[in-house]
Amino acid sequence: MSLMLRLLSVSLASGLVLSAATEKEIIKFVEKGLSNNPDLKVLDVKILEKQSLPWLEGWEAFIVQFTLKVKELGREKKVTNTDILFSKGRYVAPDLLDVKTNRSMKDRIIRSLDSSYYDERHHIFGNRDAKHKLVVFSDPLCPFCREVVPKLFKAAKEHPDLFALYYYHLPIASLHPASVPLAKAIIYLKEQGKKDLIEKIYQTDFNYEEKDEQKVLDELNKKLGLHLTKEEINRPEIVRELREDMAKARSLMIKGTPTLFFDGKYDMRREKYKKYLPKESGER
Repeated sequence: MSLMLRLLSVSLASGLVLSAATEKEIIKFVEKGLSNNPDLKVLDVKILEKQSLPWLEGWEAFIVQFTLKVKELGREKKVTNTDILFSKGRYVAPDLLDVKTNRSMKDRIIRSLDSSYYDERHHIFGNRDAKHKLVVFSDPLCPFCREVVPKLFKAAKEHPDLFALYYYHLPIASLHPASVPLAKAIIYLKEQGKKDLIEKIYQTDFNYEEKDEQKVLDELNKKLGLHLTKEEINRPEIVRELREDMAKARSLMIKGTPTLFFDGKYDMRREKYKKYLPKESGER
């Protein structure tokens, strides 16, 4: 952890009680806590979103963004960061831990979407004016993605008036490095209108540990009968789209894949859409 983050942690933990958990008081609480540190100058604090926690009755999560001037190693720099505070009644805490799993409740908080995520570039199946919007961030070699995402494809294809599906890329290179060139190949194939091949990628086994991009492409070409080149999948607009998708994942505080949103809200269990499937559908 950097010196800056240690300073923030100490500052935010400096107080635990509020007279009331309104947004204004949360902001004042954060400003006061950060101001107690002489190496920090608070420039701005705002609440990005407030969420109730259905699994913790009475608790709310406040997603807070703060901009600071930080003195570190004798130099001053401007930093914008985002953190989460939890509140219940007149109490506020910088974190909540599950004693059974030792996991932070912050890991379960994902920001909601706005309509800008329903754009043509990421639309993959279903009618864009469908009743419900599904947005998924996926890694084509993530085992859970390979189980969940094909079902989303199927639901949107078979019920286009019910679901519009939007696909965003979040390859986890540290776990499956081969997913990065595959993600770029998916962007290229979508541009070419070859969505059936995107589905086949999810149905095909690959050496997920392969780091050599050319070898990944060779395997993809051989198994799917393609002739993709490194030049094609590394066109500037393709690389830019992948980077933008990954940046959006960070801004939404997404920590893993697959991450699914149903009508703009994070769907932790990835099952809300199933409630709206016709009774005869085999996906229930």
